[in-house]
Amino acid sequence: MTTQTPETKTLVLVRHSKAAHDAPTDLERPLTSKGRGMAEELARELASRLPSTGLLLVSPAERARQTARPMRSHLDPDEVRVEPEIYHEGPNGIQGLLAELDESVSTVVVVGHEPTVSILAHTLHDADDDLASQVSFGVPTATALVLSVPVAWDALGPRTAHLTYVLTATR
Repeated sequence: MTTQTPETKTLVLVRHSKAAHDAPTDLERPLTSKGRGMAEELARELASRLPSTGLLLVSPAERARQTARPMRSHLDPDEVRVEPEIYHEGPNGIQGLLAELDESVSTVVVVGHEPTVSILAHTLHDADDDLASQVSFGVPTATALVLSVPVAWDALGPRTAHLTYVLTATR
């Protein structure tokens, strides 16, 4: 019996763009004008680097949904889902969502929050290098952490992926 090695997949963990602080609840905080520009810039840059996007997973927070809008338009994902686990359950919630994915989904973009995205990227990353150091202290708003995933989604765990690059919008 031959065991097939899964195709390498791509996981992109995005911290939402710059948000306002004057909203009735944390979930309702919108992006600032600068944040909208940063989200657009980040979406364009990701679109130029990713061949396709199978799934866009988004936190229900307004700032995350607004960050995802230009990604939806530039990345043209096959499916978009708003998932409460991204906001409420931290890294374990995102890992749980990923573990349920079909192996045919080759690229997933998750729009979420700090410290969740940096903790998850640092945990999954298989090396102690400059990128690991960079994300271990958190990442700025409008940042994408791009990981190469050589294992099945349900096998994703500590040190099973490789952080290949970090993109941060500068607008």
